[in-house]
Amino acid sequence: MNKRILTTAIVVAILGALVYFQVQHWRSFDWGKFRHASHVHPWHIASAIVLIYLTYILRALRWKVFLEPVRPTTTSRLIGPTFIGFTGLALLGRPGEFIRPYLIAKTEDVSIPSQIGVWTVERIFDVGAFTVLMTIDVFFSSAIRGNPYLGQFRIAAVALCGLVAFMAVAAILIRKRGHQVATFLHGLTSRVSAKLAVHVDQKVRAFGEGLNTVASAKSFAKLVAISLVMWFSIALSYRQVAHSYPPEPPPVAGEHEGPPAVDVETARLAKLPEEAGEPLTDETVVTLNTELNPKGYNIKELHGDMWLFFHGRRIKKVGDRPHLSNMDVSHVLLLMGFSMIGSLVQLPAVGGGSQMAVIGALQVIYGIPPEMAVSCGILLWIVTFMSCVPVGLAYAHRGHLSLRKLSAESASEKEAEVLPPA
Repeated sequence: MNKRILTTAIVVAILGALVYFQVQHWRSFDWGKFRHASHVHPWHIASAIVLIYLTYILRALRWKVFLEPVRPTTTSRLIGPTFIGFTGLALLGRPGEFIRPYLIAKTEDVSIPSQIGVWTVERIFDVGAFTVLMTIDVFFSSAIRGNPYLGQFRIAAVALCGLVAFMAVAAILIRKRGHQVATFLHGLTSRVSAKLAVHVDQKVRAFGEGLNTVASAKSFAKLVAISLVMWFSIALSYRQVAHSYPPEPPPVAGEHEGPPAVDVETARLAKLPEEAGEPLTDETVVTLNTELNPKGYNIKELHGDMWLFFHGRRIKKVGDRPHLSNMDVSHVLLLMGFSMIGSLVQLPAVGGGSQMAVIGALQVIYGIPPEMAVSCGILLWIVTFMSCVPVGLAYAHRGHLSLRKLSAESASEKEAEVLPPA
């Protein structure tokens, strides 16, 4: 209990600091614009929620594949525990994250350690699937070729590939030599703490037991395919939320609009942030091209509009004001990465880290105005993280289950695994 209170206090302190610095940055935040920006198309939101629900079904299907070697079952039997598990995570935070493997173990009459092992293996497939999609995005997508932070994103993608490769090698080693690895790590960590040694030993053995559920190359291919489809569906859901914000209306007839202005992304790409918002005159284009040409970029006119080219290939229209309705899958995949990082610092039922990370990325990476970024960050969190709650509670009610009781039981089972023998 003291550990939980300390963890919550630390998370609250971190989120408080993040909110303080963000508010300092939002001195000119316009609440009127925020209310106007929050008017969205409901059908886009509905389709985004449908896509998220599809991912829960895919998670149930993936767990069914994991169970095939030990307990053949159906996807429909696992949908309820999946929704209940993610509802527990949404409402209770980290204490609820083991509800899903615990409930599946009870439902399918298999050992709880084996399902916690499956839960751990599942994380590897999640990280691997997202890494594949992000790597393809940052190295091969032309839609984000003009992003000034592309170099950093590519470095992050390479680092993620290295992490996935390391996890894959470790998984193969534990699958083939699990007992020896557990014994070695037990001896190594016992010099620090006997309880830690038992904890590590049990974790490695449970992980190895989870790996044994990947029965064949065919099962592995199924798991990879399901994971990729699932994460691409999440990206489509993000896109639907972004597109729920109506594009800006065209200028009123007879109203003088003036020349287009330099967009934030192009100005940063040229390392001339001070040019953002400046009229896109011939002189401005020359100034930008002076910095862009050595990098292989060039701004020139095409059919009456100014376009950014990369080695002769058209990348994007220059002068368009950044708007969420212009974002595609290539853009939202990067947002998903920020959301995943931010979710490490979350409070039960209210989140915090995920929204702040997405809001910051929308502003800094894509130049979205703060009012619209805040609205979108909150809405993405509701759709992708909290939308499971009504269905999860309905399943829990039908099964006469208490989330808090399930959380306590799963936590006690997990603690029982790591207690050193008397």
